[in-house]
Amino acid sequence: MNKDNLKTILLAGLILASIFHTGKLWFGNLSGRNFFYNLWVRNGFDAVNYTGEPIYLLQPRRIIINFGVEGGAYTLLKSSKEEFKMAKEEMTELLTAIFFKGEFIKEDNLNWKQILSQKSILFQYSGVIPTEGLVTDGNKLISKIPRFDQVLLVPSKNGGQKATCYFIDEGYNKVYEVAVKHDSMMLYNLIDEIREDSSQILYISTKQSNMNQFVNNVFLPAFNEPPVYQKMVMMDPVMSKGTIDEEKLEQIVNPLFMNPTLKRKQQMEDGTVYYIEGSIMVKYYPTGVIEYIDQSSTVKYTRMSFIQAYQIAKGFLDKHQASLSEEDLLENPMYLSGQRKTNAGWEFYFDFRLQDIPYVFSGKIADQVNMQHAVKIVVEEGKVKLYRRLTWEGQRSDEEYEVNVSYLQALSEVINQLSAEGAQNIEINDMYWAYYQTDFDKPLKVYWMVRVGDKLFPIKACS
Repeated sequence: MNKDNLKTILLAGLILASIFHTGKLWFGNLSGRNFFYNLWVRNGFDAVNYTGEPIYLLQPRRIIINFGVEGGAYTLLKSSKEEFKMAKEEMTELLTAIFFKGEFIKEDNLNWKQILSQKSILFQYSGVIPTEGLVTDGNKLISKIPRFDQVLLVPSKNGGQKATCYFIDEGYNKVYEVAVKHDSMMLYNLIDEIREDSSQILYISTKQSNMNQFVNNVFLPAFNEPPVYQKMVMMDPVMSKGTIDEEKLEQIVNPLFMNPTLKRKQQMEDGTVYYIEGSIMVKYYPTGVIEYIDQSSTVKYTRMSFIQAYQIAKGFLDKHQASLSEEDLLENPMYLSGQRKTNAGWEFYFDFRLQDIPYVFSGKIADQVNMQHAVKIVVEEGKVKLYRRLTWEGQRSDEEYEVNVSYLQALSEVINQLSAEGAQNIEINDMYWAYYQTDFDKPLKVYWMVRVGDKLFPIKACS
């Protein structure tokens, strides 16, 4: 390269830098005003990049231990316990082995009594999981199992024997049986260890118990000694006596910007705070909600499988959560509670767990915060376009109480209420315990949540 060419390149570089810095001096935030801004500052939020097979990202909503006794006896693993983590990791290894070297046995109609007759572990997921893309180079097995929402593993007692897996698609009443030679002794032994723990709450299966008013197989606690729970309260650490704690708010929103020092802030009369940097806008609502919006657009439509979109959503959420955890903020455990495919991409919903059971808020609160779940993430064009999240933290109170209303009592209350309204042939879709909040200023207590179609009926679990 001769001297004249080098001088030309250096001169061009100085001119571009001059334009960029002049724009900063004149306009402050350069978004939408200076073409050269995006050459230096990349807008958006880098997500966590995961390596390995995508199937490792799958997180079961519940893990149920089946002791394999006549008549059925089950328990739920607590998500905060080491046993839950171990079972999840072992199952992920086994699922990977299945999709690479598993032997497809047969497709059959779902018969819960038959498949639950053996000692096993059931992994329940939130919604239907399409198998497309779960492994990068699996065998033809994946084409024979289009989707599933649960996986039942029958582990082998000896390491050299085959383990059997049942991929369950409850919506279509289908089950796909697969065998794989993989060491599952650890999971077999885990079942025996948990069975010896007398403190576990035992559950029944509605299908095994012929409770025909349940559409799906639901596991219900049947206890002799009522369990004890603490009352809880939800607090927004950003709000203190009606005043915004700006330091904590900045700790929450700053990780969402590529260059937070360049963001601009504006507060409206209703208390809503806007932050803008380039094409990224983050809002904080005084009801305790943050909203991240990526306003950039890509003309090209990017088709994504469930697992591709979930990788993007999960990576985004995990990176933000890691930043919050460093500040000891918003550390409620979360789980994927639902997903929905849209014309433009995917939506994912996450909810909190408090003391190992789900947190649910009332329709009244949902209307005030314009959210049905604790977190909503929209993935389009290969990136997160929208991220809405409650900035609430669950805190235990000193007050304890017994959960002494049985599932039969709660079920009767719902059925009587619907029957009085003229409903017939009532079908129950789901039933579980949750920490339920009726209003902003009310404490949380454990309720029975009974789902009938699209409607959720909260019934007090303590008399």
